[in-house]
Amino acid sequence: MIRKEAGLAFWLDWVEHRGGLWEDAGGTALALLPAALASELELPEETAVTAAPDVAREDGALLLVTGHPVVAKAAENVLAAGDTGTLTLTAPRSLPPDAATLLSKAREYLPVDHGRLDPRADATPERALRPVMRVGALVSYELSAEDHFQEQAEVFVDVPSRLRVSASVSERLARTGHDPCAGTALPAGLAAAVDYASTSRPALAAALAEAHRMLEAGAELRRDGLAGQIGDAHAKERARAEEYYAAAVDSLQRRATTAPEDRAALLRARIESTREERARRLAEIAEKYRARHTLTPYRLHLLRVPVLRLALDVRRGERRYPLDLDWLLPAGEFAPLRCPACDRSGAQLVAAKTHLGCARCLAPKRPTPQPAPVSVPPPRDGADAHTAASTAAPVRADTSVAARNVQAAADGASPLSGSEAKAGRTAETSPARASSRSTSRRATPGRAPSPPQRRSSDPRTLNKRAVAFWEHAAAGDRRKLERLCVPDSPAAALLRLYSAAGPLYGIGVGSRERVESCSVAVFPAEGRRGWDGAGGEVHTDRGDRDYLLRWAPGPAPLIAEVLPFQTPYAMNAATMMARYRTRGTRPTVPRLPRPGAGLDPVAHLLWQHTPARHGAHLTARALASWWRLTDPEALWEHYPAAVLAAAAERSTCYWSGVGAGGYGDAARLWKVPEADLRKAGTHLQRLLKLTRDQPW
Repeated sequence: MIRKEAGLAFWLDWVEHRGGLWEDAGGTALALLPAALASELELPEETAVTAAPDVAREDGALLLVTGHPVVAKAAENVLAAGDTGTLTLTAPRSLPPDAATLLSKAREYLPVDHGRLDPRADATPERALRPVMRVGALVSYELSAEDHFQEQAEVFVDVPSRLRVSASVSERLARTGHDPCAGTALPAGLAAAVDYASTSRPALAAALAEAHRMLEAGAELRRDGLAGQIGDAHAKERARAEEYYAAAVDSLQRRATTAPEDRAALLRARIESTREERARRLAEIAEKYRARHTLTPYRLHLLRVPVLRLALDVRRGERRYPLDLDWLLPAGEFAPLRCPACDRSGAQLVAAKTHLGCARCLAPKRPTPQPAPVSVPPPRDGADAHTAASTAAPVRADTSVAARNVQAAADGASPLSGSEAKAGRTAETSPARASSRSTSRRATPGRAPSPPQRRSSDPRTLNKRAVAFWEHAAAGDRRKLERLCVPDSPAAALLRLYSAAGPLYGIGVGSRERVESCSVAVFPAEGRRGWDGAGGEVHTDRGDRDYLLRWAPGPAPLIAEVLPFQTPYAMNAATMMARYRTRGTRPTVPRLPRPGAGLDPVAHLLWQHTPARHGAHLTARALASWWRLTDPEALWEHYPAAVLAAAAERSTCYWSGVGAGGYGDAARLWKVPEADLRKAGTHLQRLLKLTRDQPW
């Protein structure tokens, strides 16, 4: 009864931990404090405490609730002392799964492209202990001079993989009791915990650094959300200050225009001082509402989790790559696994011919087009300036044409012009015909060659791939969809967000709609910036949805984008309308569901705000560009998450040619300083190198 109030219950537990005793007397509790503790708290050794104000007034007991100085002092004592040590969790009493069941679960949990999981010869599941780090911290938020909050944050990090354990597994590990027979007293400090757990010091240090980064990222995300709740107060106070100083300056200026010269000089000096005072006041307001947070770590537990270690081989033909998986017995799930090649997570494993990797590190590298070696002599005397400027301009050639020109130069033949790359033709010409055509189409002195055209793929191939794409999406086959999409593209970003349902969500198909059929119309590439496309409608049981698939240029046609338009002309018209959309109006877009994959703070902000402003396709572009960064942690150290999200959205809008591509508009929309946004945008552009052809 007495332990209903959280503050009083915590204080009683703390007193008992410090060697005191307490007895429940109904509405009050009689606490017997040791002499040292009573002197520290400045309380009698026998103290009656309660959480009910009426009982405190009638019986003269000490009212202890959350926020009382005695409770706060106990909390500070606990935080200062910390909670460190090593715990060995108990294994469940139920029978563990056998080897065949574990193998089937492993194949379901970890599908491998171009390979399969097989048990290693003469290897049975063995019992072992896997280290998992539990880190807790008190997060103090300072949103303004008056608004202060404190929250508890906790993460579970798997030490070998340095990955965050899922929420369901964390709850089960937190509920699991420890084995009292596994060790004696808990070691104090990290060094003793390292030796006790038989875990290498670098692995523990790396896992601890990753846990700190996760806590910081979560605190930044929470801080930005709390700061947005008091954004109106900041805007109102700033508006009041600006209105006051604007009226004061206006009054002084009107008086200065009619005052004598000596009086006007004094008024002009007062105007300058008023403007300086306005700048100081606005800086004070900005500093008053600047959100901050601090982390106070108080818990560091090294959990030794009992596991069943399954020794497997990833087979590709006769090749075998060893792989060990740990089945967490208290949680009933496999431990997280990183890619053994690139040390990344979140990507599907791929069995290559030389080693075991993931879909990111083993993705085919996109060839970089090289300009064709075109020799153009300088213009003759009398040639106009326009011709000279056109001749000096760089010439971009198609990749296939450049490769043929290099080969022709090596054979001693003349290079071919880019115009020979006819759209839709892939057959090679005969040597004699190629020689005659190359001779007749050499560059003319004083005349620049025509801009090269992108070669289109076979329309029948694009038609089949479009139909297969929507069939796999309707069937929920993510593996086959990933084979059809370009890695690190907007289409791949949709798959990462929502798995196989991502393309359907991208064109507005709801989670409860059932896909029945689709129509396809192929749009070959036209012009230097043309993209192969296929558009039409996806027919569901609740209506029709327009779509447009865009293929990236290259030898193998892979889908780069999934857009909610039926034709490229409709996409261009929507882009033009977005560019001239009046301020305050927003496009009508369907609400995206909550993603199943874990998002970092920047990606979470982009998913939260960008779809309602610009649609799912621009959100996918912004996320694809952000996830293309190899080291986003370096940016988190210099810029807040809101600034990075605003910079990523602004860059995507700017290079996509839609509205809201200016720094000022983005700063007002995201409520971030424009100077910080410009620095972050410049930094992102230097890393991503976005262009009009690839705005992600």
